[in-house]
Amino acid sequence: MQSGASHMPIAIERSLIHLVAWLSGLAAVAYVVVGWQSAESALVIGAIGPILVSAVAFTFLQVRYDRVLPLLVITALVIVVEGWILGLEDVAHAAIVPLAIVGITGAFFVSNRFAVPFVGAFTLGVFFSRLHFLGGDVHYLQATIAAGSVAFGGMLVSWITREFERREERHHSLFQHAPVSLWKEDFSSVGTELEALTDRGITDLEEYLTSNPEEVRRLATLIRVTDVNDAAVRLTEAPNRGLLLGSFNMETFSRGALDSFVAQFLGIVKDTEKVSTELKGGLTVTGRPIEALIVWSAPRVDGVLDLSNVTVAIVDITRQREAERKLQDLIRSKDQFVATISHELRTPLTAVIGIAAELRDANGSIDEAERHELLGLVADQGLEVSRIVDDLLIVARSDAGNLIVATRPVDLRAEATRAAQAIDPNITIESSGSPVVVADPQRVRQIVRNLITNAQRYGGPTIRVVVVDEGARGTLEVRDDGEQHSSSIRSEIFEPYTRAKQRTGVTASVGLGLTVSRRLARHMGGDLVYDHDGSETVFSLTLATSNRAVAVS
Repeated sequence: MQSGASHMPIAIERSLIHLVAWLSGLAAVAYVVVGWQSAESALVIGAIGPILVSAVAFTFLQVRYDRVLPLLVITALVIVVEGWILGLEDVAHAAIVPLAIVGITGAFFVSNRFAVPFVGAFTLGVFFSRLHFLGGDVHYLQATIAAGSVAFGGMLVSWITREFERREERHHSLFQHAPVSLWKEDFSSVGTELEALTDRGITDLEEYLTSNPEEVRRLATLIRVTDVNDAAVRLTEAPNRGLLLGSFNMETFSRGALDSFVAQFLGIVKDTEKVSTELKGGLTVTGRPIEALIVWSAPRVDGVLDLSNVTVAIVDITRQREAERKLQDLIRSKDQFVATISHELRTPLTAVIGIAAELRDANGSIDEAERHELLGLVADQGLEVSRIVDDLLIVARSDAGNLIVATRPVDLRAEATRAAQAIDPNITIESSGSPVVVADPQRVRQIVRNLITNAQRYGGPTIRVVVVDEGARGTLEVRDDGEQHSSSIRSEIFEPYTRAKQRTGVTASVGLGLTVSRRLARHMGGDLVYDHDGSETVFSLTLATSNRAVAVS
């Protein structure tokens, strides 16, 4: 338990020193006036004691020694010594009142450890000083009553002080260890300035503050942070609590941060005890962006807001807002995906339905060659639908963790040629060797098909496939002479539903081809990467050529 003095605000002790200084001065004047009128020279001499106490008090104020307990002890000693010197019974009777006040007041400021010794010593001092002046059996009883009264008053005050300190300590502990960032702030100067703005005839303060951010900055610098808890230090990433105390440095605050202060200032103007607002675009001490919910509250004392004792709670909602933005992006992405997949499926299905209806209603008017051609178109369009569905299933199975690939020795050049020729017979196949890789031939063709389709949609007009035997691995490159992707696209190019700027006249894709291709490559023990060598875009598929087992999942 800390001492009472440590909990007593310096302003209170300084006010008491002022009070002792002026009361002692008035007592000195009273001694002189009464002594002069009664022709009692001893009373005039008695003014020396109060003058001495007043001089000591003013000296304390001058040197800013804001500790009232030493002054009270000096005052008590002066009262007792002066009583001995003067030897006047009336003065002795009158002195018991200030002496008791000094003793009881001192109990407020002595530490709990010394409370009992202090009150005991002071009580004995009162008791023996009374016996010295009064004497006799009856006066012994009066001295006992006087000393007992001082003892009771002193111990009562000491007990009240201890209870106050316990409550303060519990409150302080709850404040410091609260999981929410808490700030004690003084808005007194802000309240005064807001009243001045109103007196100047500014009726719409919200419009005025919103339109004058520099005025908001000026008002915010008048806020004094008097205390913060541990959670506030962690939230702001400050090296210590002291860095957060005092005035705000508003130079680096964003407009969103200023808006949060506008809401607090308007709460003062509207005489509102509680204001909730958001901090957007804030920064921690280390520069990390932060968004927060701010709850500003001021106690009401005698019907008036106590702006000197405002509590501000700040809840970090940065992750929540990021999650909300990601969710919104996901919803938009899913909506776009549904629209795209609907279009992608509708195009071949429309062709299948149309051709099928034409064949059904032909009634022999279509010759065999034309019929064969139409059936081929139906098969091609049906295969396109199957490929789209296959990509969707692979992503779904991969996300669920049950994607399975069947691996065996595969001629990489032969499978690349089959896949490329099925899409466009004019695509050039270049090779240095014919590596035999450990892979699933169907999935290899699917990867090549996706890479060529991606080049047709988003790359340049010239597409070529290069197969390289590198000994321990085989590499298949799909190259085109398109533009290099930006850094943002490069970092997201293999993410689901990501699409770059496509070529004019080419239908949009679902945005799964590269995602599916990389996942299949890695499930077969290889990888798929993107690069641009300065003249061509390069997607490189690498697969192992050894006979070691390939881990699949």
